[in-house]
Amino acid sequence: MSLHLHGVVRALHRLPDGSPFRMVALEDLAVVVSDRPDGLALTEQEAVAQLAALCALLPGGPVLPLRIGTTAVDEAAARTAVLALGPPALRHHLDQLDGMAELHVRLVFDEDTALRAVYEKRAFTGRRTDTLAEGELIAREIVAWRRKEAEALLAPVSAVARSTALLPAPEHTVELRAYLLPLDQIEAVPAAVAAFTNVTATCTGPLPAYNFLDLKQQQTRRSSRWGW
Repeated sequence: MSLHLHGVVRALHRLPDGSPFRMVALEDLAVVVSDRPDGLALTEQEAVAQLAALCALLPGGPVLPLRIGTTAVDEAAARTAVLALGPPALRHHLDQLDGMAELHVRLVFDEDTALRAVYEKRAFTGRRTDTLAEGELIAREIVAWRRKEAEALLAPVSAVARSTALLPAPEHTVELRAYLLPLDQIEAVPAAVAAFTNVTATCTGPLPAYNFLDLKQQQTRRSSRWGW
């Protein structure tokens, strides 16, 4: 049996009732863990459930998420992993994230609307002989147009956010952003974006601050196949 390491919290953090996690303390810090049979691969359903359980910790205080699938052979190894991250830096991050959480906003723009905007700028004429270059130009212009539209639509969210991060988008008509927001501001965002017209808007969160930390695993965390 090994341990999955999910995040770092303060040692006094209170786990919610029914949480599948437990805490391994290290002075004033603790690493949130769960038991897992050795050699058993993490399924997508389990990863989603673990993220939901990690999000449930946020009302009790700040959470520093670790890369999904991080493991340790026992509690001593879990404490060693926390020491390797640097307790002073962890304490600093916990203080900085008090009362904050990450929220993702996804905007999907209508492709015909985007193309019309590109035509109006005369970026696309249909006269080029190099169709590949023409297609690349169209895609770049749509991305520039969508980013400008997103900036205007999401200006009220940006105004209350401490930080903003642009996330990789799967399509040229999709804008995906992460915001670091006060917890008491997050509930208002889904209602605000739901009122947008001519764009499909969805929100995901509150989430631990995956995109606003500089822990040593940051690069490997962003390469997770689940995108967290």
